[in-house]
Amino acid sequence: MAWGLGAIVFVLLQLAALVLVPLGLPGTWLQVAIAGVLAWIAPDTISSFTIVVVLALGGELSDVLSGRWGTRRFGGSARAGWGALLGGFAGLLVGEPVPIVGPLAMSFVGTFVGAVVEELSGRGDLAPSLQAGWGALVGRAVGVAIKLGLAFAIAIVSFLQLLSLDGR
Repeated sequence: MAWGLGAIVFVLLQLAALVLVPLGLPGTWLQVAIAGVLAWIAPDTISSFTIVVVLALGGELSDVLSGRWGTRRFGGSARAGWGALLGGFAGLLVGEPVPIVGPLAMSFVGTFVGAVVEELSGRGDLAPSLQAGWGALVGRAVGVAIKLGLAFAIAIVSFLQLLSLDGR
């Protein structure tokens, strides 16, 4: 009975984590915490926990650097890339008062605006600045998609970790 209840809680927490990821909230770190609890219960699953941590770090790295990558890929300057990165962080903070969708939406807006403003301040021409902003937006979307894919991989690894417990 206790193992079945634990499995249900596990599944519900993993689903919650997967919902949090595209919203810009720390879903992958919730998954790391879940895997940590499983590793604590069964220390022989520490290798699964290590894989989960590495995947979560990869997701965070892709999430943070994706807007910068997109900006540069679409012809923006290094300055615009930094603007995309900082604008995305600023957007997350500005969006906090609006529950759930605020941080996600504003991180995209901030990434776009940060790249455009920094590109405008360097070049002074609107068309290439908007192109750099578009690149930042595309990059941010790619980063969120990669992070979500890694979150699904984490869920699978954690599920396999759970199955290895055999009712402990």
